[in-house]
Amino acid sequence: MKRILLLSAATIISAALSAQTVANMNDLKPEKKAMAVSLKLTGELSTKGNSDYRQMRDLCFQTRTIDLSDANSTELPNNAFHSRHQLEHITLPKILKSIGTQAFFACDKLHDITIPASVEIIGAAAFSGCKSITELTIEGQPVIGEYAFARLSGLKTVKLNSKVPPKADVSSFYGIAPGSVRLIVPKGSEKAYMKATGWSRFYAEPKMGNEVSDPTLCLTPMPQVLNVQKGAKTLNVHTAWNIVVAHMDGEGTILNNEVEQAREMLSNRIGNIVNSRQRGLQLVLDIDSSLEDNEAYTLTVDAKGVNIKGKTPSGVFWGLMTLDQILRGSGNKECVDAIPQLTIKDTPRTHVRELMVDPARTFIPFNELKAFIPEMARYKLNALHLHLVDDQAWRIEIKKYPQLTEQASYRWGQDDIQMPYKGYYTQEQMRELVAYAAKYHIDIVPEIEMPGHEVAAISVFPELTCHQRRVPIRTTCGVSNELLCPGNEFTYEFLGNVFKELADIFPSKYIHLGGDEAGNPALDCWTDCPKCQALKKKIGITTTDRSENWKLQGYLFDRIIELLRDTYHKTPMFWYETDFKKIQPGCVTFAWRQGLTEKALDAAVENNARIMLCPGEHCYFDYPMAKDDMPEVNWGMPVTSLKATYSLDPSWGKGADFEKNNLFGVAGTLWSECITTPERIYYQAYPRAIALAEAGWTKNKPSYDNFLVRLKSTAKDMMRRGITFSMEY
Repeated sequence: MKRILLLSAATIISAALSAQTVANMNDLKPEKKAMAVSLKLTGELSTKGNSDYRQMRDLCFQTRTIDLSDANSTELPNNAFHSRHQLEHITLPKILKSIGTQAFFACDKLHDITIPASVEIIGAAAFSGCKSITELTIEGQPVIGEYAFARLSGLKTVKLNSKVPPKADVSSFYGIAPGSVRLIVPKGSEKAYMKATGWSRFYAEPKMGNEVSDPTLCLTPMPQVLNVQKGAKTLNVHTAWNIVVAHMDGEGTILNNEVEQAREMLSNRIGNIVNSRQRGLQLVLDIDSSLEDNEAYTLTVDAKGVNIKGKTPSGVFWGLMTLDQILRGSGNKECVDAIPQLTIKDTPRTHVRELMVDPARTFIPFNELKAFIPEMARYKLNALHLHLVDDQAWRIEIKKYPQLTEQASYRWGQDDIQMPYKGYYTQEQMRELVAYAAKYHIDIVPEIEMPGHEVAAISVFPELTCHQRRVPIRTTCGVSNELLCPGNEFTYEFLGNVFKELADIFPSKYIHLGGDEAGNPALDCWTDCPKCQALKKKIGITTTDRSENWKLQGYLFDRIIELLRDTYHKTPMFWYETDFKKIQPGCVTFAWRQGLTEKALDAAVENNARIMLCPGEHCYFDYPMAKDDMPEVNWGMPVTSLKATYSLDPSWGKGADFEKNNLFGVAGTLWSECITTPERIYYQAYPRAIALAEAGWTKNKPSYDNFLVRLKSTAKDMMRRGITFSMEY
C-alpha cells in the first residue's frame, strides 16, 4: 500500500509539472521539458538552430499535446516534428503561412488535424505516414506538395471550406482508395473537386499516362555499360511473368534465393501473379562463370523478356536490383508500362560499400534494424557495420558476462536530450539478422571498441581500468579519459571471451576493433599505472612518460589481432589514428579523420595494408547535409553535402595501383548522438548513401548534375514507399 501511495504521489507531481504554458521553450528548465506532457506556447517562435521547434521535437519526449494557436509563428520549419511518435494532438498557429517538408513525417499517433485558413503552402511529405489521423480539415487554399498526406491509412473524413479546390499534386493523397474517405466540400463545388488534380483520387483512381522507362534517367548507381536499342519494340510489362533458372542442380539451384527475391520484386512492382502456366514474359536467371568479377552481371532485355546472368548469385541479385529500378522508371507510379530493349554489362569499382550504424548511443529496435537492410540493397550497398558498444551503452548479449546488458544497456540522457535510452540485441536476434541480410547479399560486421570508448563495460567491470575505479555510463558525446588497461591480464581474458562469442555469432570474415580516440598521444591513465609501467619494462620500453604509450596500444592490439586472425580466422579492422606507427599485417584500417586522409593512405601503402575510405568531409552522414538541416544542434559538426559525398574519389587521386593493392572499399558513418528515432537514420543516410554507392560502384561515374537528374525518380519512389530522406540538396 505504501508503495502505491508513493507512486500516486509521484504521478500527481509529474502531472502538475507536465502541463506547461510559456512564451518560448527557453522559459522552461531542462527537467520540465523532459516531463512535459502538454505544452502551450504563446510567444514568437524561433525556427533556426536550437529553435523552439527543435526543442519541442527533441527535448519534450513525453509531450502528447501541443497548443500553438496563440503563438506568433508564420513558418513551421522542415522536419519540425519529424517522427515524434508520442505526439497525439497539435493546434497550429492561427497566423501560420507555411508547413515545411516532412514536418510531421511518421507522427503515427497524431489525430484530427486542422490546417488554418492562413496556410499558403504544405510541403512535400509533410504528414506522410500519420496513420492515426482520422479527420483532416483544410480551412483555406494552400498549395499541397507531393505526398503531403500520403499513407494516411486511418483517414476517414476530409473537410474543405474552399469552393475552389486547393492546388494539389496527383500524389498528395497517395494511398487513398476511391470511396474509402468521405470528402466534404462546399455545396455546389463537388464537380470541381472531382476534376481537380489530387482531389479526383477520392472519387476514382487517377489516370496516369503510359510510361516507357528511360534507364538513363532512373538508374543509381549508373551501370558501367548501358546500351538502349533505339527503334526496337518496347516490352509491355503488365502481363504474366515466368521466372526461369537456366541451369538447375538436381531438384534445386544455387539461385533459389534470387528466384524468391525476383518473385517478390515483380509482385511489388507489377502486382501480377507470376504463373509458369501462363504465357508471358520470361525472366531468366543464370550463372555465367566467364564474367571476371564475383559481383558482375549482365542484363539483357529483348522481345522475349529479361535475361540476367551473374558470375555468382550476388551478381544475379544486383542485376535484379537494376531491373527493379528500370521497372520503377520515373517513380511517379509503382511500375512503368513498358521497358526498352537494352543491354547492360556491369561490375563494381570497389567490393565493399558499407554503411555503419551506431545503436550504442541511440538503440535501434531489432525490427527497425532489419528493415534498414532491403533499402541498402536497392543501391548495391553490401555491408552493414554495427557499432555495438561505446561509452554510452553495451548493446550485444555476451553469455559469459550477462551483467553487461543487465547493467550497461540503459542510461538516462544524451547531452541536452533528457530521456531514457535502453535496449540490447540477443545473440539469437543477431543470428537472425545475419541470415536475413544474407538474402540481400549484405555482410554484417560487428564492432567492439578498444582500448577507448569502453566506459559502458568499465561501469560493470572497473577492474578493466588501470585504477579500478567504477565510473558511470557516459551521457554526453566526446571522449572519456578511461581506457582499458593493457598491463592487466583481465583485459585480455575479458576481450578474449567477448570475441569468442562474437566470432560464433557473426560469420563475417571481419571484426572491427575500434581503436579511435584513445589519445593523441595516448592519455595519461597509462602513464602512472604500475601495471602499465611493468609492461613497458617487460617489452623494452625505456621511457616512463607518455611519449611511447602508443606502443602499449600496439601491444594490446597485437594480442587481440593474433587471437582473431589465428584462432577465429577473422580479419581485424580498426579506425586509423596517427598514433599507429605501423599497421599489423592482414588488417583493414579506416581513413576517417577529416583532413588526415592523405596520411592514413600513405600509412596503408607503406605497410602494404588495405584501407576503407570514409573521410568525414565526404562520408559522415550524421553531419547535417546542409546548414539548418537535421541535426540542427550538435557538438559542432560541419556540413557534409550531397555533392561532397558524390565527389568522393575512392582512389583519392593515387591511381590504379593504389586502388588495386590497397583500397578495401568505401563507407558512410551514422553516429547516433543526434539521431533519436529509427526514421532519422534513413533521413541522415539518404540520399547521401545513394551518392556513396555510386562513387563506390561506378568507375568513371557521370557528372553530379547528371546524378541529380537520376535522383529525382529515386526520391519520388522513396516518398511513395514512405521512406524519409533529406531534401536539402
